[in-house]
Amino acid sequence: MLRPLCIIQILLLAFLANESESSNTHLHRYMLDTYKPQHNRKTQMNYKRRRTVRSDHEMAIDPNNPNNPNNPNNSDSPDNPNNLNNPNNPNNDTVQYGHSKEPVVTLTNSDKKVPLHELMVRLYQQNKYICMGTVISEMLVITTSTCFNLASSEVVTMKMYDDEVLEGKRVALNQTYLKGADPMLVAIQLTKSPKNSKVTGDTVKLCDSELEIYEPIELPLWIRSRHSIHSQTTYIIPMQACRLRMRDPEAMVATDTMICVKNMKYTAQCQLAMGNPLVHDERICGINVAGHNCPAYTGVDLYIRVYDALAFSIMGMEIIKNSRIEDTIL
Repeated sequence: MLRPLCIIQILLLAFLANESESSNTHLHRYMLDTYKPQHNRKTQMNYKRRRTVRSDHEMAIDPNNPNNPNNPNNSDSPDNPNNLNNPNNPNNDTVQYGHSKEPVVTLTNSDKKVPLHELMVRLYQQNKYICMGTVISEMLVITTSTCFNLASSEVVTMKMYDDEVLEGKRVALNQTYLKGADPMLVAIQLTKSPKNSKVTGDTVKLCDSELEIYEPIELPLWIRSRHSIHSQTTYIIPMQACRLRMRDPEAMVATDTMICVKNMKYTAQCQLAMGNPLVHDERICGINVAGHNCPAYTGVDLYIRVYDALAFSIMGMEIIKNSRIEDTIL
């Protein structure tokens, strides 16, 4: 009796292994377990479809590919998802990391795509530059509280990419549609709509789900001297690895509510880039709170989460409704 049962189990495991290699496989995160292949995309709220990637041959001959032994930046670090031997990598898909084009962001109502630089503003107080912000609606800019000190005025002056001067005032988050957002998030209400705004009568799409570990994302950095954006495709690393790099075992800086991102470009000095957004799937998903490579040589950046709480809740209710959970219980 045991022998046929063992044979069935072996065949089942072989079938699942074969299915996991299929291009149609998708992954779900169990609350108490690691990623496993499933076949019902509606059973998990933070479902993520596997990435479409280039062929192994294309990656092998690409000198910019971190897996290419000819690339001097190649690393076998355990928190590098390009390392195919990494046991923590949920799928060993080869994603092209490194320098990338400027991200675009999609608008909610019109589905128009806007270059990120047209949404970013420079923030000033007392005629002094303090950090960056991002326009997310016709009259609303978001940034982080680390841009300001306790004595800072509520009034903020801003400049857009075309140097149009804007005036605004910091307002409580519960006065905006960002209710329940991270307490380090700062909302600035504009006194008037920008003349050349692409967001008139619309809003910028924000993330509507949690980002997973090793999720590919776009990390932009506004270069003030050039009025342009330097961007790189990178990935999210585990918070434990982030704290190890930052020598922050007590989680005094890198808290559980933050997103820790690998920065491919190590710099000798900390780049004060607070307020720069994090982009995924043409959506704004985070705001930089400590700068780029801060502290220096750590190779990681910290972001607070930004997501559309209403869309998140609606999507969750739709998934529960469509999963017909009452049939499963009965």
